[in-house]
Amino acid sequence: MTEEKRQNLQKSGLVEWSVFSELIAMDEDEEGFSKSLFQTFVDQFIETFKEIDDNIKEKNLDKLSSLGHYLKGSAAALGLIKISSQCERIQNYGHKNNFDNFELKKEEDKKLKDTDDDFWIKLIEDALENARDGFEKSKSALNDYFDDEL
Repeated sequence: MTEEKRQNLQKSGLVEWSVFSELIAMDEDEEGFSKSLFQTFVDQFIETFKEIDDNIKEKNLDKLSSLGHYLKGSAAALGLIKISSQCERIQNYGHKNNFDNFELKKEEDKKLKDTDDDFWIKLIEDALENARDGFEKSKSALNDYFDDEL
């Protein structure tokens, strides 16, 4: 990879560089290894987010928490910090834990109480939107870095 691509990815704030660079170092033993890890994550993310969408409709908070936990770990292991942090929110909100004291913005949503499942679903939907945004930005940055479509 060129130095410019490395610097662009590092400056993006989308990856934890210390983790990412360790994965890239593994390419010395097996060419393309790191890229295959990220490709697997892309597939995993897409499938898991379909499950999350289904469970939002069903308001299954326990399953949403579990899915958030699953993706949080996978994203963190790859250094994808923007995605990992949003998945942590999904995990916690699914357990009805507003650990970051997030407040709903829309006036009609502010009427919801934390005793209502709809309150937690709204928080999860916000985290989900941010995770998707982080995913798209990360995928684009990684496509540029690897000079290939993940």
